[in-house]
Amino acid sequence: MQNNSVIDCPSCATRVNAPVIGAVHDPDSESAVVLLRCPSCNNPLLGLTQLYQTENNDWRYDHSERLWPAPSTVELNVSIPESARRDIKDAQKCISHSIYSAAVVLCGRALERLSKEKAPGSRTLADGLTELKNQNIIDERLFQWANALRKERNLGAHATDEEVTKENSQDVLSFTIAIFEYVYTLSEKYEEFIARKTVKK
Repeated sequence: MQNNSVIDCPSCATRVNAPVIGAVHDPDSESAVVLLRCPSCNNPLLGLTQLYQTENNDWRYDHSERLWPAPSTVELNVSIPESARRDIKDAQKCISHSIYSAAVVLCGRALERLSKEKAPGSRTLADGLTELKNQNIIDERLFQWANALRKERNLGAHATDEEVTKENSQDVLSFTIAIFEYVYTLSEKYEEFIARKTVKK
């Protein structure tokens, strides 16, 4: 058994090939929860991984998805379109690797997907956000927040001297998740609640 697995270390802000200190294997599948130690900073890491067999019939640990500290990706509700979930997860990975400008661009792309689906006649993201507000899909506060995100996205997408900081990219990511949860998840739950109330009457 290979005793290493590749995992993102948040302290080092890089992907490391870390030794496995301990593991708990699922007897019904080829998954395992592994305790690793970063070879650079020696901090403990907890990950979820899969076992696979090589051509030489050796069992190895695949790359690990970090569970602790702070998962490298946050699970998003399945009501959010898959393409947008993929953009957001890629943005999360970019932040974990200190690629902040790419993270805000990916968040901007996710917002464009939202705009095209909910306001299909809009030519630009700015027009789409305005239409979302006019349709009461988002409120005034979310509209202002979305505009701030759009401007930050432009910094990452265009050749400017202004740098996208870690803090700004994390704020942009947090907002992107919040607006998608609001538009898709919370709205869906509200509509289900109203439907149940209507049936009871």
